[in-house]
Amino acid sequence: MNSGTGVEEAIQKSRIRSLAGIGPALGPETILLVEDEAFVRQAAAEALESAGYRLLIAGSAAEALEAYRKCFRPLDLLLADVVMPGMSGRKLAAKFEGLSPGTRILLMSGYAEQLAACEPTRYGKKWLAKPFSIHTLLRAVREALNTNPFDDAHA
Repeated sequence: MNSGTGVEEAIQKSRIRSLAGIGPALGPETILLVEDEAFVRQAAAEALESAGYRLLIAGSAAEALEAYRKCFRPLDLLLADVVMPGMSGRKLAAKFEGLSPGTRILLMSGYAEQLAACEPTRYGKKWLAKPFSIHTLLRAVREALNTNPFDDAHA
């Protein structure tokens, strides 16, 4: 048994919480994380949960829509990959504009051309390029959550 592992995990969680100092720690916000790559999904989920966010986690747009239907609290942020099998993150974001107009949207992609194609909509200026650090993820999420989703259409 490696007793150092628990200490290392505690240090990592403490480090992530200190990075979350970008905004309110242990915030009440609920985020729907949609990422088809398991490693990225898990790493992002761990960082966001350690920063105090409530998460719904999905590996596809279909799973995301199902999670949203089952959620009993308001959704504050949709954090979705742009390139996914089936429905793209852009199409999922467009669906959420109708389903939940108050939900902020942050899209992420490792493909710059995919992010550039997001420009015309209300989520066009909120994107996150992959790969990203934990600090960059937490900062982008906090900035997205701090915006008024109803002002974005006029940005």
